[in-house]
Amino acid sequence: AGGVHSPFKMARTPSSSSDFAGNWTPDATFCSSGLGFEGEGAVVELRFHTVTAKDKVERYIAVVLELKHVYRIELNKYNVEVTLDLKKEPNSPRLISWETLRAGIAGQYDTLLPGAQQHLHPNKPARFEFWGTANTDVKNLKVGDEIHFKTAGDSMFFKKFFHTSMGDFSHLEGGQVMSQMSQVSDHVAKAGLPQDDMDGCGSDEWSD
Repeated sequence: AGGVHSPFKMARTPSSSSDFAGNWTPDATFCSSGLGFEGEGAVVELRFHTVTAKDKVERYIAVVLELKHVYRIELNKYNVEVTLDLKKEPNSPRLISWETLRAGIAGQYDTLLPGAQQHLHPNKPARFEFWGTANTDVKNLKVGDEIHFKTAGDSMFFKKFFHTSMGDFSHLEGGQVMSQMSQVSDHVAKAGLPQDDMDGCGSDEWSD
């Protein structure tokens, strides 16, 4: 546990930091429980966040999403992840409430964001914060982007994500643009165009 050294208001401070008392091994400490969460939402806040642990300093991009829906990841009898079919939402038994998601990661918020959660659910309904390491594609996200994501275990750490609409990719490099457009195309092709099926879209394609 530790303390947060700076406020989380993007208008004033685009960065924040916190202390972690032990060695920094998030895969074991935070991401080893559960199969994870999968959902979609819009980016409403971004900032840099630095964790200072006993053994290292790690930098993240903190992403606040206003979620549309979130589901539990499940495995079939062969231990293979079951593809989420958004056409069947909101009736899927995998759909969970904001309160269930909050309960699943509240302990991590208390450890990593102590006293600095006013910008999140329930104070700001449906808003949740997730982290991605600063040297990954998460650094290219911008406010207004809509993404489909998975977490690493039942945690606040991104495992994978992709854009869900053909938005403005001008902030990305050439190869990244093609990768994102390809994934959005797959996302639409597998689910049907919105006018073909207004119930939602689904995809099993992910960026590395």
